[in-house]
Parts: sequence; C-alpha cells; structure tokens
Amino acid sequence: MGMTAMMGVGPDRNEQSALENIRRSAQMGYPPAEVLLGYFYDTGTIVTKEPGQAADWYRKAALQDDPVGEWLLGRLIFMGAVPRDLTEAARWLQKAAAHNDPFGEYLLGKVKLEHQDYAKAAELFRKAAVQGLPQAQQQLGFLLKQGQGVNLDKSEAYTWLLISYDAGNQSASVANSLAQLDAELGSSQAQEAKNKAREIEQTSNRVVVARGCTGWPGEFDAIPVPPPPDIQNSCR
Repeated sequence: MGMTAMMGVGPDRNEQSALENIRRSAQMGYPPAEVLLGYFYDTGTIVTKEPGQAADWYRKAALQDDPVGEWLLGRLIFMGAVPRDLTEAARWLQKAAAHNDPFGEYLLGKVKLEHQDYAKAAELFRKAAVQGLPQAQQQLGFLLKQGQGVNLDKSEAYTWLLISYDAGNQSASVANSLAQLDAELGSSQAQEAKNKAREIEQTSNRVVVARGCTGWPGEFDAIPVPPPPDIQNSCR
C-alpha cells in the first residue's frame, strides 16, 4: 500500500499515506520497508533529512542480513554522515560483499585503500569491476597502472579504464590516464588492450543491470547515491 501510494500518478499519489504505511511495515520488522524508511531520512525524501535516523533504520534491515541495508549503512558510516568508524563501516560492507553485491565490494575496497591494504582493495575492485561497476573498473585500472597491490600491468590498466570510460565514467582523471597509457604503450599494445576491452564488454553482462539495479542519478558517483524506492528490490 505504501509503494502504491508513493508511485501513484495524480490523485493516486499520496506521500503521507505512503510514509505511514511504509513506517508501519518497518515497525513490524520488514527489511525492505526498513531500508525505505532509512532512505527517506538519508535523502530527505518526504521527511526531514536525519542521517542518524537513516542509520538506525538501515541497521535494523542489516541485522536481518538485507544486502541493500548493509551497504547503505556502511556507506553512511564510511562517508562520515554519522560518526566515522572505518572498522564499523567495513563490518557492514563485508556483509554486503558476502552477497556478491558490487556496491558493497566497491565501498569495502575504498575502505581497504584508506588502510593502504592495496592487495585486498584490488581484489574487491576486481570483483565489482567484472560485474560492471564503472567506479570499480576505474579504481582497478589505477592500481594496475601504479602497481599497487597487483603486478604493474599498463596494458590491463588501459583495458579496465577504457571499459569504465565506455560505460560513461568520462572523468578527467580517466581520460588523462588513458591518454598517458596510450602514449606509453605504443600503437600495437594499445590496440591489443582496446581489443581486450571490447571482448570483455561483449561477453560479460553487468549483473546489477541484468537484475534492473541501475538507472538512477548518482549511481556512478565516487560514493554512490542510494537507489530510489522503485529500484531497491532489484538490487537484492
């Protein structure tokens, strides 16, 4: 009933009715409703933005092993919207990563970067990269380019950065790195790397896209924006 009221058009749309029904469902312990209520407080949708309340509701869902609740809670803690504690953030992101959730894997990789555990960061970025997350592809490419946590491999770095760029991550840092690597590799090696990128793009489908967990503003930010209500279930 809450989702019907929220997603309705014209007179069928009633945000207060949506909030009341979703809150009632969350208070009865239904994890998707708990995540939705957390999302409202996280983003300031319908209610006043309150990160602490968002964390409380995400935590309720995360304690029931809801992967969306886990990575959204880890995200809030990692970004410092509530008291920043990298150990606590890693705890929840690890639980999301155990579900093979690419957002959880990527953000856990970011935590590992802060701890300078480059090998583990590279491992996590690769897991998210093969699921098609452009931010993870970028980070994996940077580590390969610098030889941090992995063997230095400029050709593979070029491949992953190109895949990220093709997916829409056309930031200056990615574009500049591609230009630099293109010059360093030479035409033959660069072409091989491009061919490899095309092969990966043609033979691997992005898992989250296949499920429908894609298509919202801020999805590919360095710290991804939470998925909106109509997409959240596709991310489980």
